[in-house]
Amino acid sequence: MTTSKFTKILFFSCLFQLLAFTLSQTPFAQEVDKGKIPPDELATSFKKLAWGAPIWDVSEAVTNLNAGGNILWVDTRPESFFKQGTVNGAVLLTYDKKGKEENTLTKESLEKAIAAANFSKDSVIVAFFCQGPECHRSYNATFIAISEWGYSPDKIVWFRAGYPLLLTDVKNDPKLKRKAKVYLSEAGVKQL
Repeated sequence: MTTSKFTKILFFSCLFQLLAFTLSQTPFAQEVDKGKIPPDELATSFKKLAWGAPIWDVSEAVTNLNAGGNILWVDTRPESFFKQGTVNGAVLLTYDKKGKEENTLTKESLEKAIAAANFSKDSVIVAFFCQGPECHRSYNATFIAISEWGYSPDKIVWFRAGYPLLLTDVKNDPKLKRKAKVYLSEAGVKQL
């Protein structure tokens, strides 16, 4: 065997092994069932989903609520939770998994909510949230918005901490509590 032939075989063998390793490390992006969010995506050090959406926890939510701006907060929980309290200015668009009857979050309903808030699809950031880090609803909503409805990953956010952790932080932090109306709906403020 010539050196040139050996070099080519070695090169393609290494390339194949690198490709196989890379593919085995790439997370498989899909919707999940209740309680089935991959554990590494629940770690606070994990800041971007496999499909490119950034992840916010309470500190990022507080920063963005203070700043205002073109953010549409979308509560994906059932209406009974929404009525008890939500993020200030949030809209209710319930979501579970694709094809579920109780879903009110659709491509069309999201577009209507964006228009009703006087935003455009190109200028808005949509922050989906639900009942906390292990709640699959907002996680799945980010996936569908990007993978099926054509939203750019830099326009969709998973607010992983969700409403209950925001409420807890506002209750426990005197600085946040003084400005509770910036962060929480009227029903949420009444819980303080």
